[in-house]
Amino acid sequence: MQSCETAQAAAAQALAAALPRMTEALGRINRLFAGGHRQAAVAQFHALAAMAIRTQRDDLDCSGHVIHGETIDISVCRIPAQPRPGMPIAVFLPGLLAALPLTAVRALAFADLFDIVLCELPGHGASGEVADVSIEAFAAEYAALIGTALRRAASLFVIGESLGGLIALALARLRPDQVRDVILLDTPFHLPRPDLAAWIGEAWRSTGRRPYARRICRVIMGFDPADGHTERVTLHDDLVRNAACRCLLIMGSDQRSSGIASDTDMVALRAANPRLLIPPRICGTGHAVLLDNPAGARAALRTLIASSEPGRPCPASPS
Repeated sequence: MQSCETAQAAAAQALAAALPRMTEALGRINRLFAGGHRQAAVAQFHALAAMAIRTQRDDLDCSGHVIHGETIDISVCRIPAQPRPGMPIAVFLPGLLAALPLTAVRALAFADLFDIVLCELPGHGASGEVADVSIEAFAAEYAALIGTALRRAASLFVIGESLGGLIALALARLRPDQVRDVILLDTPFHLPRPDLAAWIGEAWRSTGRRPYARRICRVIMGFDPADGHTERVTLHDDLVRNAACRCLLIMGSDQRSSGIASDTDMVALRAANPRLLIPPRICGTGHAVLLDNPAGARAALRTLIASSEPGRPCPASPS
């Protein structure tokens, strides 16, 4: 039997080998979008996510959908394609500039724990662009999607990666009757983080300099990716303070690249919500926790699942 480390290394090698082909395919798909061939582009885009998943797991499939939210269509990938009886559902909200195929690969870290409904951010992939660029407006789109596609689902988990974590917290406030837990994956609450802003700016410049992504950076993240200029600093501890459900924060161990870099930020989060679960930082990880150490992220998540039964309050965070 393969060790966890050996299996992880093999999966990483398989993904790395497939990346050039996936990058080429994304270029073709973007040209289809630009040429107005939306239906064909969406089909190929979702097929690419399925191909990415197969580089890691040949026992899992997925299905792509475009579902209307409050004002826009949202690109959704369901992993696996068909619901598994008795399996809890997790809505997965990725971070800024996340591409669906690679996000689907990261989401596989939790595929044995949940049926995953992976939703792209507005203005990303096949999702439309929300006129009001804000955490609250994005959350409203997902709340409407849940009301349409998951209206009978109860005790939902919402997993928010990076910026997606802030949106996940806002979503939980809009759907308190359905959202049971929120899992935050290295979500930054103090924006902008200089190191993360530099990385996002470089990624934005190398992936087409899309105006809507730049608008998200400026309006929500507080910096301009074109030149790295900080336009304002914002704190989002209030989203944790007002959380109506249990919350878990999973952090990367490299504080230079992690969403939570300083002890001051940690103290502020604990003060905002003393019941916020904060396990030790996941070793060997930067901001991409699920790629760097999926087993460590799963172990941290299991502490939340085991911590209490539905309806019981979240226990105090470990010191």
